[in-house]
Amino acid sequence: MTLVRRPARAQTAAPVIRMGTILADSFAQPFYAVDAGFLDRAGISGQVTVFPGSGAISTAVAAGAIDIGLCDAIVIANGLVHNIPFATIAGSGLFKATEPTGLLCVDDASPIKDAKDLSGKSISAPSLGSLTTLAVQEWLVQNHADPNASKFLELPFAQVAPALSRGTVSAGYIGEPVLSSVLGVTARSIGNPYAALGPQVLICNWVTTHDWLDANRDLAKRFVAAMSATAQWANAHRDLTAPILSKYSKIDLDTIKRIHRAAYATGYDPKMLAPSLDAAYRFKVIPRPVTADELMTKL
Repeated sequence: MTLVRRPARAQTAAPVIRMGTILADSFAQPFYAVDAGFLDRAGISGQVTVFPGSGAISTAVAAGAIDIGLCDAIVIANGLVHNIPFATIAGSGLFKATEPTGLLCVDDASPIKDAKDLSGKSISAPSLGSLTTLAVQEWLVQNHADPNASKFLELPFAQVAPALSRGTVSAGYIGEPVLSSVLGVTARSIGNPYAALGPQVLICNWVTTHDWLDANRDLAKRFVAAMSATAQWANAHRDLTAPILSKYSKIDLDTIKRIHRAAYATGYDPKMLAPSLDAAYRFKVIPRPVTADELMTKL
């Protein structure tokens, strides 16, 4: 895990919010909120910890190790099913099928060409039982392959291309900004899994616990407003967010400027969540149906 701290101003006693995210463009909103000053202007001191996947973030939120984290809806829904008091307060990264920010990849020298070739093979995702895993399963079905015939492993994006080269996994999902640094170099794409869930998918949500929310409701409202302002700014100023993403990802700025950049939700609509939740129950990724209204918490 990597902790990114924003030094608190000595003359203020701004409340600290400990945030968790993944080092991926679609999860980069907290970096922009900190570096561009949106949290400072809301009277909040932000600290960001980088985790390998949504599962690790949800565990940290549930344990109180962080206050708020970015998780996909399936991980949150599984927590709710198991009586973890998650409270989801806002949306964040969006996937657009026409501008994919992540792809299913194989090694450049691999003989694998399509979904059917993955039968009996291993596939990596950043978190097991996550929205990414679900997207890959849906993609396999839509391309006439059996998702139960593949084995899923957990790997963060930065480790996928080396694992493909070693043969540790046969295919792996890689998100930006790592994707563009390996695509056409050591890896190639064989599919766009998230497009199987729809033309636009909410990739991650801001989640906390009801205990934290009950004790910090006004602070949470200011946080959500700051993130909405961050989303609007980031969507309109990708030229200004690119250096920030380069700073945290350690990927050169020219590469960042070439990638498909994520958009961020400026509102929270149940329609953004319902298709993914329905598919999760259909694939038994969650043991019972979970509605968008059950997952979303009004401030």
